[in-house]
Amino acid sequence: MTKIYLSVIILLAAVINAKAQGCSDAGVCTIHSIKNNTIKQGEKEDKRNEGVVGFNFGKGEKSVSYCTTEIEYTRSVLKHTSVTGKIGYSFISGELANTNGFGDLFLSANHEFDTKKNWRKSFVVGLKIPFDEANIIKNGIHLPMPYQTSLGTTDLVLGINFMHKSFGATIAVQQPLKPINGNSFLPGDYQDNSLANKYLPTNEFSRKGDILLRLSYNFDINKKFSVRPSFLSIYHEGNDTYLDANKVRKAIANSNGITINGNIFFDYEVNKTSEFEVSFGTPFAVRTKRPDGLTRSFVAALNYGFKF
Repeated sequence: MTKIYLSVIILLAAVINAKAQGCSDAGVCTIHSIKNNTIKQGEKEDKRNEGVVGFNFGKGEKSVSYCTTEIEYTRSVLKHTSVTGKIGYSFISGELANTNGFGDLFLSANHEFDTKKNWRKSFVVGLKIPFDEANIIKNGIHLPMPYQTSLGTTDLVLGINFMHKSFGATIAVQQPLKPINGNSFLPGDYQDNSLANKYLPTNEFSRKGDILLRLSYNFDINKKFSVRPSFLSIYHEGNDTYLDANKVRKAIANSNGITINGNIFFDYEVNKTSEFEVSFGTPFAVRTKRPDGLTRSFVAALNYGFKF
């Protein structure tokens, strides 16, 4: 038990004192069955419906702040198959502007197999659907990606979970099907605005895909309280690109590469049909450039889940 508390304290200290920038999660990490990739012990009510309402706060580049409210609904359609929908509404505040709006809609299906074996498995397929083309304009400025509430791309998500007792491992890919969004930001268009010149160009931005590896372990402290540290590696497959002022597509050098994040989840079971979850996350290693606006130095979230 001492080792459990020590590991939690070490991870929390890393989260609180982190100086790095760049969680770079395009959404795949928080899909229901990819985030919750361990088997929780104890009896649970067998319900076909599960709802989650939550709030999260994050800090991005140039001190941009993100506040998001989310709702999620999961429905068991067969004994080992469920479908999930999730949507969020974000408020973004920064030096260039304050924006708000719906984020991307996530639809996913999860099918469990090998459920009676030591290593249970589940397959995940999902779709990320944008609510806009990432083209919000404020005060006459075509805003860069950190101020957009949506990535503006349609993405396919495929993943597989491996679960053994309290240990979980997930491999997933998020691949844009429509990779070019409608963003029009070019720093050179705003030479009289020194603040705008600090952001990367993203005119007709084209984002590469991601490959994800998540490792988690669930510690049951008692019948109601559990702690789940999770390490998350995200490999961005290539350099993102944009159109310059001469309509030439250019690569954004060093926007490919790997990001390693640490997460910790605290779950408190109110009863057999509801629970609270508090989580924290921060990056330990980052890509050099992240033009997609997904940079986060710190993320905290509070969720309430209920089954019915």
